[in-house]
Amino acid sequence: MKKLLLLTGMLTGLVAGTGAVAAAAPEPIGTVTLTLRECGYRIEAVVTGKAGVNELANGATIFTAPGQEVTLTNVKTGESVTFGITGASHVNTVSANRVEITATGRNVLTIPEGDRKGVYLTVGSVTYVLDGRGRQISPFEGTGQVTDICTLLA
Repeated sequence: MKKLLLLTGMLTGLVAGTGAVAAAAPEPIGTVTLTLRECGYRIEAVVTGKAGVNELANGATIFTAPGQEVTLTNVKTGESVTFGITGASHVNTVSANRVEITATGRNVLTIPEGDRKGVYLTVGSVTYVLDGRGRQISPFEGTGQVTDICTLLA
């Protein structure tokens, strides 16, 4: 689960819990290149911008992504899209086997396992739940828009 949250944190700002924040100013990340396999084909994700990590008093963590941008490329076809991803995700660890996430703003989210496995652009507010293996156990709900990047780049 930690790997999933780190990857998602690289692709989008993650905000967890409530309470006092020990804030660190966002710093440039340079260019980070990741290979995503959630679509059944390889996608190269190139992320640029700034990122920050802040620890909350209740043990939760905030990953911020001001000015972050990602270019996603289907390695086989060369089809490519670029998105500004300056949103945030509120992560509530319900138990070791259940994490509830509410994504707000513009985010690229990865679902690494299960029948909803994929890569998604969300705009607005959506909530979903992952189990301990990273499988989405509830669909995206809320007023936000969800775009299936796997379909977009196929």
